[in-house]
Amino acid sequence: MRRFLITLLALFVAGCSGSGGGSGLSSPDGGPVAFKPGSVTCPQCHMDVKSLTDSTELIDDNGRVTVFDDPGCMALWMDAHGIDPSSAKIYVYTRDTHRWIDAAKAHYSQTDPTPMGYGFGAYEKPAEGRIAFKEMRLRVLQGLTLKDPKIRKKLLGY
Repeated sequence: MRRFLITLLALFVAGCSGSGGGSGLSSPDGGPVAFKPGSVTCPQCHMDVKSLTDSTELIDDNGRVTVFDDPGCMALWMDAHGIDPSSAKIYVYTRDTHRWIDAAKAHYSQTDPTPMGYGFGAYEKPAEGRIAFKEMRLRVLQGLTLKDPKIRKKLLGY
């Protein structure tokens, strides 16, 4: 019985260690992978990823996929884990074309209702007021998102 409990504890600790981003998904070719909404959890906010819209996927060199429910969560998590966006494969599901694209090539709104309220909805096509990936990431890291009442009032008027 004691050996069983020690083994169970070791498995639990091993499952809870690491970078905290394991979705159990893998990408053999380094591209985005299909997942069922509600079947994975965002490692930053710990919420279920309930929709493809606004979700992002980070794929490491071993093909492990980390799924986020909001581009803001992805930016914060990568910063906390010291991951340089220029050295990572990141995909975002767009609001306009409803497909996965390279997150660095997306254009981000600043006022969309995203799952965690950062406001950065991703689009494939550029439009007035949309910003580039680097600018979106910088604003998230500086806290210049719709979560800040001053920013929300400036951008949305309330």
